[in-house]
Amino acid sequence: MPIAKNGHPIATLDDWKKYAPPKSEHHWVDDRSAKEVARAWLAGAGRELPHEVLAVLAPHPRFGAVLSWDCEPEAKLRFDTFPGEPRNSDLAVLAVDSHGSYVLAVEAKADEPYGETVADAFAAALERRIGNPRSNGVARIEGLASRLLPARAAGTPSAIELRYQLLTACAGAVAEAERKGASRAVMLVHEFVTPATLDNNHKRNSADLQSFLHRLSGRPIGDFQDGRLFGPFTLLGSPSISLFVGKVQRNLRRGDA
Repeated sequence: MPIAKNGHPIATLDDWKKYAPPKSEHHWVDDRSAKEVARAWLAGAGRELPHEVLAVLAPHPRFGAVLSWDCEPEAKLRFDTFPGEPRNSDLAVLAVDSHGSYVLAVEAKADEPYGETVADAFAAALERRIGNPRSNGVARIEGLASRLLPARAAGTPSAIELRYQLLTACAGAVAEAERKGASRAVMLVHEFVTPATLDNNHKRNSADLQSFLHRLSGRPIGDFQDGRLFGPFTLLGSPSISLFVGKVQRNLRRGDA
């Protein structure tokens, strides 16, 4: 079974909830990301990648037909040596194609934001540092930014405008690729449009992801398109890893499955 957690195969929603539950029980409801991403990845008896995921990989010249894969839900992906809880990825997939192996770190989203901005994260970390000189929050943010982001080009968003969760999601994917000996890391947002989500929130999230890609690439992305994989991006802090970023969508309002 490709999907498993701590040696326990996951074949049903009940298995997923038992072995890889979300942090909060109230997140496990229909039309929200935790349960819908489980449902999407378990379709086809959990033996095939979701069709929208295959569709975003297939056109890219750096990816080929998936030969094998395995998947861990609620994966802890540590991306630095500082103590504290590791980065939590909704899914961490190790896949193999004709080019070799790669890591696919999936961020499931309904219409929740990508967390706080880097500015707000830094301000909170600075206050913690003032109260506790041993706090590593400021150093963590500085390390993330210097490892992932290129020097700012004219017209690109400033680092403090970006959503902090997008930095940590990419850092987790890259760190996992390094641990697995893979040369490619994909940070993929799996978005769910449902009767419980708001269109304005989806538009906000698309704009935030587009801003992040603008800064990462150094050039405007234009109208951000779902179902497209951007990259490779070469990172100063991890030059051996090629990073790719994309988003796929499953629209449950119109019956996508």
